[in-house]
Amino acid sequence: MVGGLHQKHTWRIRLRQYGSYAKSDKSRRVGKKVRSSLRSEKSAILEMKDLLIKFGGNVDLNDPQCSLYVMEGLRGRRKVLARLSSRGPRTSSLAPKERICVTNTPLEPTAAYSLCNVGRVRDGSRVLDPYAGSCATLLAAASISPACLTVGIEIAHDGAVNRDDIYRDFESRKLTPPAAIVRGSCASQAVRDTARGSIDGESFDAIVTDPPYGIRESTTDTAAESPLDQLLTAVIEDRDAGARLLKRGGRLVAFVPLVDGEDLEKNLPTKERMEEAGLVLTETKEQELNDCLSRWLVAFDCVR
Repeated sequence: MVGGLHQKHTWRIRLRQYGSYAKSDKSRRVGKKVRSSLRSEKSAILEMKDLLIKFGGNVDLNDPQCSLYVMEGLRGRRKVLARLSSRGPRTSSLAPKERICVTNTPLEPTAAYSLCNVGRVRDGSRVLDPYAGSCATLLAAASISPACLTVGIEIAHDGAVNRDDIYRDFESRKLTPPAAIVRGSCASQAVRDTARGSIDGESFDAIVTDPPYGIRESTTDTAAESPLDQLLTAVIEDRDAGARLLKRGGRLVAFVPLVDGEDLEKNLPTKERMEEAGLVLTETKEQELNDCLSRWLVAFDCVR
């Protein structure tokens, strides 16, 4: 836009705020689809006026050829200027209100896509969600990569999670349905064998899931094995039995919720446990849900 191919293109600029910058007049609105206030946008634009006045094209707020974004809260006090270069799948089509299968705690589409993207889902990938629920993650995987193979494990009965409705969610969007939605607990080796059997006994390239931690702030049973620890147990048991759940080079990606003041490291499996499972923690990303609750997206690579 400055002395280049797009220097005469129309443009507009918007402000996006994250973390402590994402505030309304009364309270923070983390994770909501809201725009920053006009006052905040004006302030951010004025701070960058020396750059913006060099743009050669006209401003078009409705249908610009170049969409620019100023992002606050990603890197401390520094602002990030970004240009929209492409769009991924429309997340709104997977929104809970658009779903046929209705559950009490649906995973929002942006989170489902994030799990799949960090899990490196691509065509040909074999993808497992061991706590599938209404299969939002598998819908996202099929949307991103139509030729991937997906499998879900869900312990709830059809009265709570209707499998027929899940398949209709895939069919109505013309997406490849799961190879299987296995009824049972992922802690059961027989259930995991059934899940593998639906993809010809192969190991999974990616395990992506939002485990059912429940209300963390009211949990008092610290001795109980966490869902993430249960997954590591499953990985260890199946590998030792000669039937890998997660292939070497694959990824396990999950959400871990934390209340304010909790330490992520203390809520992850121990280093000894990860080493036993052959997993290495490679990524941690925080999503703030409100002033006192966050969830962390954590990714593990399977190295042996």
